[in-house]
Amino acid sequence: MIDRAVTPARIAIVVFIIIFAATLARFYGAALLGLGVDESYMVAIARHPSLSYFDHPPLTFWIIHATSWLTGSEAGFVLRFPFIAMSVLSTLLLYQLTSRFYGAKAGAWAIAWFSISPFFLLSAGSWVVPDGPMMLFLLIAASLLTPLLNPNTRHISDARWIAVGLAFGLALLSKYMAVLTGVGALLFLLSDRELRPLLRTRGPYIASAVALLVFSPVIWWNAMNGWQSFGFQLSRSVTSAGFDLPVHLLNSGRMLLGQLAYLQPVTLIMCLWLVVRFFRAGEKTAADRYFLCLALIPIIVFNAVALLSRNTLPHWPMAGYLFLFPLLGSWFAKLKPSGVVIAKRAFTASATLILIVVVLGGLHFKTGLLTRPLGSPPPRWDETIRATDWFDAKDTLISRGLLQDGEPTPVYTLNWIDGAKISYALGDQADVRVLGSDPRHFGFLPKPAQNSNVLVAGLLPYDDWETRLNRVRASLTGSFCEITQHEPITINRGGMPYRALFLLSGSSC
Repeated sequence: MIDRAVTPARIAIVVFIIIFAATLARFYGAALLGLGVDESYMVAIARHPSLSYFDHPPLTFWIIHATSWLTGSEAGFVLRFPFIAMSVLSTLLLYQLTSRFYGAKAGAWAIAWFSISPFFLLSAGSWVVPDGPMMLFLLIAASLLTPLLNPNTRHISDARWIAVGLAFGLALLSKYMAVLTGVGALLFLLSDRELRPLLRTRGPYIASAVALLVFSPVIWWNAMNGWQSFGFQLSRSVTSAGFDLPVHLLNSGRMLLGQLAYLQPVTLIMCLWLVVRFFRAGEKTAADRYFLCLALIPIIVFNAVALLSRNTLPHWPMAGYLFLFPLLGSWFAKLKPSGVVIAKRAFTASATLILIVVVLGGLHFKTGLLTRPLGSPPPRWDETIRATDWFDAKDTLISRGLLQDGEPTPVYTLNWIDGAKISYALGDQADVRVLGSDPRHFGFLPKPAQNSNVLVAGLLPYDDWETRLNRVRASLTGSFCEITQHEPITINRGGMPYRALFLLSGSSC
């Protein structure tokens, strides 16, 4: 990869190859994988413009809505394109940020490991979720603050502080957890004796005011809706149930294993080792301290929260790990020739494994390739239904005359996950709402137009589905005078039956 004959031309070629290969992998995944649950949900909810939303701030929803409006399409490949473009920009910014302080060779190493980390390659790199926009705007904000690290350029103009506030505000408008990176930036200012006087100047407060202004639609929406979005996110972090040590330790273990998978083992182990190494080192450059401060707050906070919660998600600390890649690149760039050989082998092995997983995983999710020899239906552990588009439901409902052009058909589901998948599949021909205690933003949508007949659908379980249907029918009895059970809807994968949806119709009294 990066060798002894380091020249600007060679580095440029390496950077191009890294970005091109990662982009190719992202387009491959975008073409083969159906929209996941979160992606389907965001597309379905983005059809309803709002100042903010129950789950997340609005920027990603707005991007989806604008893309769909401009292209006239909700195809997964089309909607993922802006997010892939943002990942390219993020990679270039990470390279620029790293090479500015540690050299071009370090920048190339940093984006190389960044580009083969599954989370940054796929989830934040191409999926229709808030992580990609948040990472991009955090990198922009971090880049704009880099003059603070040079004693000769520490006076930042008001215009630059405004740009910092705009970038950080857009990061917050993507995902709430961006605030922890802002806390990291404040920690850096407080930890440097020469930078503390900046807190007595107007610059940081101009940036904060601009960020707050950009974020103000979220504050307004929450104020008008009982602060439900803020409350929901806080409730996900800390459980209200009593402390149960085995349960919380198990959750913490899942959290660590998830981070290991999202970053891949070499990256995670090296990042954590570098953190320990930098704390033990006597001399640290301003850049070292800057990236550590930006990185540590999200990593520490969310891994600590895992010990106090029952269900944290391993991608939450990823905004912190983002700012460890410059330090990772710096360390690899300083290796002696013998160490470079080992580093190249580790990178090649990691990249090869990720390539195999992406290629085979994409084919399997699309066609069921790996379990097809086991016969039909596939084994239970072959669970790809959430990443399979349920367009078969639309075709089936149209063929049965239950879905027509014109007025959208009211469709109810029993949970927001089924609601997301069904709503995305049916498009504007259905008005989907969720029955139950956790409708997410479906609960904030206007009630469907009055209609004498509605449909109720959802994913059938593997076992005891007749009992499930009877429970569903019983729960609907008070709402509809007549409930009719229809033939289940088959969802195919690779042209073969895979799973089924139950379908009921109800007639209003």
